[in-house]
Amino acid sequence: MKKVINTALILILSLPLCGYTLKGGVTYTVEQARKEAFADVEYRLPQSIIKAHLKDPDYEENMKANSKGIIDLGNRLVTYFSDGGYGVLYKKNQYFEYYYYADGKLEMIGKRTSTSYPAKSYKYDTKGKLQSVILYVKKGESYNFTATGQLNGIWHNNKCYDINGKLLLENY
Repeated sequence: MKKVINTALILILSLPLCGYTLKGGVTYTVEQARKEAFADVEYRLPQSIIKAHLKDPDYEENMKANSKGIIDLGNRLVTYFSDGGYGVLYKKNQYFEYYYYADGKLEMIGKRTSTSYPAKSYKYDTKGKLQSVILYVKKGESYNFTATGQLNGIWHNNKCYDINGKLLLENY
């Protein structure tokens, strides 16, 4: 009887341990991030993708939402930047991000490799030429490089810093 009670007690006490999930993360140095970001890089984006977004079709609505602090507009998410520009991510196709100047004209298009982390985003100008590569390590952490591989900045949550820790840009 004592043996049965001890066995049952051991089983009951060990149950919480069976459900524990180890959580790990990936950390990068700037050099490791650069190497990963530029693996299989795409240097051009077809003009057909660009032409359809030269002007933000939802400009007025996006500006009204900004004045009210709204970022989720149902079919899209809008991120506003401290320099006046903004980015649009349509929920139906989360592999493309559209970045506009404050006046609603297209600045760049981002093409993501994945909707989960880690992921890369290639940013192209309106001529389809690669301008930057971003490595999204995890939510709130990414490395931004120029097309030639120089570090543009490191994002921590909603703030982007240069290599010396100087604040470059914020989003909200």
